[in-house]
Amino acid sequence: MPERTSHPIRNLLAGSATALALIGGLLTAPAQAEPVKQAAAIDCPTAVPLDTVTAGMIGEGYTVTRGTTPQPFKVEVLGKLTNGLGAGRDLIMIEASDVPGGNVIAQGGGLWAGMSGSPIYVNGQLLGAFSYGFSASPSPIGGVTPAAYMYDLLDLGGAAAQKAQPALAKKVSLSAKQRRSISARADATMPKASLQPLRVPLSVSGLATRRLNRLQSDADKAGLNVRVHAGSSAAAPAAAAPLAKPTAGGNFAATLSYGDVTIAGTGTTTAVCKGQAVAFGHYLNYLGPVTYGAHNATSLAIIKDETFGPFKLADIGAPVGTIDQDRMSGVRADLSAAPITTPVTTEITNYDTKKSRIGRTDVPFPAFVAEATATGIWAGYDNVFDEWGSGRANGTWTIKGTREGGVPFLITRANRWADLDDTTAPPALEAADAVDALINQDLEPVSIDSVDFTSIVATTFRQARITKVAVSVNGGKYVAPTLLQVKPGDRLKARVTLRPYKRTATEISTVTLKVPAGTKGRSGVLSVIGGSGLSEGLGDGEEGEDSSCLLTPEGCNDSTDASLDSLFKSLTSGPRNDDIVASLILEPASESGNPKVTTAKRHKYVVITGSDEISVVVR
Repeated sequence: MPERTSHPIRNLLAGSATALALIGGLLTAPAQAEPVKQAAAIDCPTAVPLDTVTAGMIGEGYTVTRGTTPQPFKVEVLGKLTNGLGAGRDLIMIEASDVPGGNVIAQGGGLWAGMSGSPIYVNGQLLGAFSYGFSASPSPIGGVTPAAYMYDLLDLGGAAAQKAQPALAKKVSLSAKQRRSISARADATMPKASLQPLRVPLSVSGLATRRLNRLQSDADKAGLNVRVHAGSSAAAPAAAAPLAKPTAGGNFAATLSYGDVTIAGTGTTTAVCKGQAVAFGHYLNYLGPVTYGAHNATSLAIIKDETFGPFKLADIGAPVGTIDQDRMSGVRADLSAAPITTPVTTEITNYDTKKSRIGRTDVPFPAFVAEATATGIWAGYDNVFDEWGSGRANGTWTIKGTREGGVPFLITRANRWADLDDTTAPPALEAADAVDALINQDLEPVSIDSVDFTSIVATTFRQARITKVAVSVNGGKYVAPTLLQVKPGDRLKARVTLRPYKRTATEISTVTLKVPAGTKGRSGVLSVIGGSGLSEGLGDGEEGEDSSCLLTPEGCNDSTDASLDSLFKSLTSGPRNDDIVASLILEPASESGNPKVTTAKRHKYVVITGSDEISVVVR
């Protein structure tokens, strides 16, 4: 397999006389004779040697526009872009057209999302997989990943073979001269954008439109080249279930989750060889060893979309195996067994309507469990709460797993949430953040065995804000001084005034703490703050609204915990949103010392916001 570099390839074609001459001379390249037409796609053909590929070659491609039967289209080779896919990796440029009576290219007005992986044959040999197109608008001009690179995937180790993942040029730049040449060749408007992998149509079940839009935004920020759209659900395959067989030129679905939220990327199978299949002709997530589900699919239609471009709408079909490699030149599936999945279960109850539902999403790829936790919880809320707006919720998440040495663990946390925009965003993201923290920590190996979430949600928004703090020392009168003087050992009772949302009447709550011994001469503050201002989760506060990190390999967390046990404690024992937290924070006794912090908290029945503080001196 060609050696891969460890840095992005930028402006691959800029200043290259060879590349400039390549497309500029396409119009004068001698045409070759039409090959003998083949009756159907071939499962495991011989690869066309890359050094024999020349402009003017005529071939035939196969893909599915409706149903499951591959349809042919014509291809003419325009030439090769040396290093077009990266150092040592060429990209074959082609122009596609319909065969007489065919309607593959015309349906999308050019190449369309879902054609990725379409096998291209020249005289019965596999030239490669249709994989690259222009990002701005559909065009009949595109790129083919050479067959040799895809066949290299068949010889890679399995999911356990961890290999370094170098950076990748996600776009292939073309000069103005090259774009003009392509424009003339294709008799079309000059392409204004770069070549890039054809978008993968990403079918998602169980989520409302606004959630789908959020998932598209997150995917874009995470650098995933997908087109999110609503789709149907599929159940996770049983471990002993019989497997179907993929066929070259047929639909191919890479499944990231099953059940309530079924997420699958659709493309085309390129070749089926040696109990394995290769597809797409480019990466899905570019993560190397993976465990996605591999499925056949049924194409419903080619949808013309003015925003994202045309794409294939498909239903997931029977399982065919497990995708175990996600690489630059495509994905590979092991056709011997379906993947093992991790369950994410939800039980959501609507307090107002009493409607309740138990849901489940199964995840074959461990790194995707955090994202599936968020989307699975949202699917449950959308079904039961059935609205998008203000409200309140309480709930509990529980994560079971196994740590180093096969030792089982269970951590759990209860909390309350209130939100004026989307009641369901904070609870889903808090649970997902906990899963993400466990998956991406570097303390010891951890596997997640299950995630469970239960919640009651209501329309009425309830929240209370801290408006005033007074302090009693050793049972004396409550005062709210600018400076409070105390002694070591004094007992402080903070009386906290709370104003509930849109109510004039106030409530009183108290929190008690003690001035530590050995703090004479120190100064600091007595701080009282609502728990919602202290919670450190992905769903808490404006900074937590960007959930795209759940889709990235590094995740969302930069943990500073010294051990897995301390991470468990920080995930489960931090302030809740319904806490009133009082802290006596005293400055260090010396420049090299540490602050002295004494904390106490009290649970309330609503989310608490706001804060107040009083300066303190220990005499």
